[in-house]
Amino acid sequence: ERLAVVGDTLELWSGVQATWLYLEPIFGSEDIYRQMPTEGRRFQAVDGMWRKVMKAAQAVPDVLKVGEMDKLLEKFQEANKFLDLIQKGLNDYLETKRLAFPRFFFLSPDELLEILSQTKNPLAVQPHLGKCFEGIAKLSFNDKGVITEMISPESEKVRFVSPIDPNEGSRKGNVEVWLCDVEDAMIKTLRSVFAEALTDYAVCERTTWVDKWPGMVVLNASQRYWTAEVEQALREEGANGLAEYGKVLQKQLEGIVQKVR
Repeated sequence: ERLAVVGDTLELWSGVQATWLYLEPIFGSEDIYRQMPTEGRRFQAVDGMWRKVMKAAQAVPDVLKVGEMDKLLEKFQEANKFLDLIQKGLNDYLETKRLAFPRFFFLSPDELLEILSQTKNPLAVQPHLGKCFEGIAKLSFNDKGVITEMISPESEKVRFVSPIDPNEGSRKGNVEVWLCDVEDAMIKTLRSVFAEALTDYAVCERTTWVDKWPGMVVLNASQRYWTAEVEQALREEGANGLAEYGKVLQKQLEGIVQKVR
């Protein structure tokens, strides 16, 4: 019977230890504790019990004696219930953040927690931006901490039409809020840049124009003009017009080839 009690205790002990090891660095963060005060207090209670038990176990290195310590099995059972509640609260918290900024669904729980545990440091999102936004490697922050540019993995930079201050108003400490604003700034910026590139296409040498604008804008603007010019050629001269336009395209390709060389 003694061995059965000790066995049950050790099994629970191992489970509590594994969960404690996972949660301890999470609730060691002031930012997480501030945002989850109820779960934080529960974890403090479990943490206090855990440290007392470990200290007592170190003082009495005898498995049978430790296993029969006063109400130790009940303490671990209670701790396990608390830890289950904490994990449920943590999962609900992560779900709330993901619903506020859906691109967080691309991140694992550990990656998201790494960001949320450092909400006072906007730069903490940098290592994870590539998963949230395809084609974005990082953001540029000026010396005041304001986001001014987005940068591709190829180091291509696009300056935002409206810079974003992560520490301004409701954005401060709420990474999901200012990332939504960054996403909006990306869309508005690309629309603005695209419109400027379309206008510039009509007056600029094509090989020069290709270098002046971001790669994705160049691709989209080129396709837009290609569609319009193909329609115009067909409408005005039919098949002959299309053949002539093919020659124009050939010259454009030759110009790009020469530039690449």
